[in-house]
Amino acid sequence: MSAPDPRFGRTEDVETSTAGDRVVLYHRRSRHALVLNPTGSWIWELLLEPTSVPVLVSELRRHYQDVPVDQLERDVTALLDDLRGRGMVELRP
Repeated sequence: MSAPDPRFGRTEDVETSTAGDRVVLYHRRSRHALVLNPTGSWIWELLLEPTSVPVLVSELRRHYQDVPVDQLERDVTALLDDLRGRGMVELRP
């Protein structure tokens, strides 16, 4: 039996606001802000509950059917890696 996919969730250190179709993230401890594009903003909303990369890719696939799955996986992973590096998301049990 294989191990379950890791799940990612928001950290408590992030405040969120919206500006049009974009989400603005502010990390209180580091005092850094980040503006997500509309797709990143949508992924951020999905991270309200701990979620795995395959689930995020599946959700994106429904809206971006012309984009290859491997590209979606790379893009989601890159965003999550960036947000983790900034302390805005974390691995969840």
